[in-house]
Amino acid sequence: MRAKALVFSLFIISGLVCAADAQQVTYKISQTMSMGGMPQPMSTTTYVKGPRKRTENGGMMGMGGDVATIEQCDLKQNVQVNDKKKMYHIDPMDTGAGDAPVRGTSGARSTPVKKGGTVTVTSNITDTGERKQMFGMTARHIKTSMSMEASPDACMQGNMKMETDGWYIDLPEFSCPLPMRPMQYGPGARGGCQDHYVYHNSGGGKMGFPLEQTMIMGGGVTQTIHTIDFSRAPIDQMLFDVPTGYTAVDDSSQLYGKPDMTAMMAAMKGGSTGDDEQTSNNNRSTANMGNMSNMGNTSASSFNGIKVAVLVPTNRGDSVSTSDLQSYLIGRITGGNVMAFAASSEAEARSMGANYILWSDISKLKQSPAGKIGGMFGRATGAPTGGGNYDAQVDYKLVKLGDGSTVLSSKATSKTENNAQGAAEAILGQEASAVLGAAK
Repeated sequence: MRAKALVFSLFIISGLVCAADAQQVTYKISQTMSMGGMPQPMSTTTYVKGPRKRTENGGMMGMGGDVATIEQCDLKQNVQVNDKKKMYHIDPMDTGAGDAPVRGTSGARSTPVKKGGTVTVTSNITDTGERKQMFGMTARHIKTSMSMEASPDACMQGNMKMETDGWYIDLPEFSCPLPMRPMQYGPGARGGCQDHYVYHNSGGGKMGFPLEQTMIMGGGVTQTIHTIDFSRAPIDQMLFDVPTGYTAVDDSSQLYGKPDMTAMMAAMKGGSTGDDEQTSNNNRSTANMGNMSNMGNTSASSFNGIKVAVLVPTNRGDSVSTSDLQSYLIGRITGGNVMAFAASSEAEARSMGANYILWSDISKLKQSPAGKIGGMFGRATGAPTGGGNYDAQVDYKLVKLGDGSTVLSSKATSKTENNAQGAAEAILGQEASAVLGAAK
């Protein structure tokens, strides 16, 4: 009898647990995001259940629709999932215990870490005290400002400012008490150089989930978020977990595929490929803006913002793919109201209505003698070696096509990477930051 009573009790408890889980409030939120210079908004769907939140982007200009992001606050990690490729990547959340984690890489690094400088992040939050009802919930009016300043020896060069004005709510049943700090970008994200981030916060109030938001970034680029639907809906728990059988990747860039040219060109023209076709296009897209170089002359001509024609870099150093470097440079420059595209000559750049043309010459790309000797010794003995760092330099010039004046003429150097392609991208990344600032 005791055994039967125990089994019955366990059955009742199990049933109550299942019922509680089934009754757990879940939400589905549909939003649109628009950015200055982009003719079509991007659709976003967010699913919320307990301490987890999943965000799926519909893609912008045919890009970014393959990868979903899952915030797993209970496990203190962010997961990016590509269901089409059956791959995923995990980034640890910043718990405030140390430096901000590096976006796009796993815990293992392929190159030695070099200590960089200091990036100071100063933020202020102001609760205006205004409240209003939105989708049956009380939203608060919050304004924020944030600035990032890099020391002269920092890996990430260039400063940034950003302001937001929006209406925010606390998502019911969603609990994520971890600090949401900026991730590291720039050369440090490659693993060869890492900055130390220092945070200064002021003001009062809290942000929460944005139902309406306007963000103004450096150079006057504006991004807006608008909520079109907020509903309660049953959601499968599997949406918030890493799918069984998926492959983990060390670099999040491996999750993305090639862009759909038809969708991208239609979006640049302000057109549409149709609902069904657009959905298919979005599912074949990528967030890698480096592939903007493949959009073609038609899309570049129809863009209304600032256009920078990028020539293929010349290379006087060790062998690298200059076409890949051209795409990399384009991706780093493109953003907001600035679009970079590939050009083969000044004549072609002018025919596409470019405002600027960019010349790049990799004048130095050579591994140190000590690195070569170490690499040879490692291959001969079978001992693992990291190789030697590359001494890299790029000389670049940005010319305004309207009057032929030189807007920017400078160089960028690096001695932190231990492979030729990585070293070339490190110096081009510095070049892109300078060019983007000058173009804006």
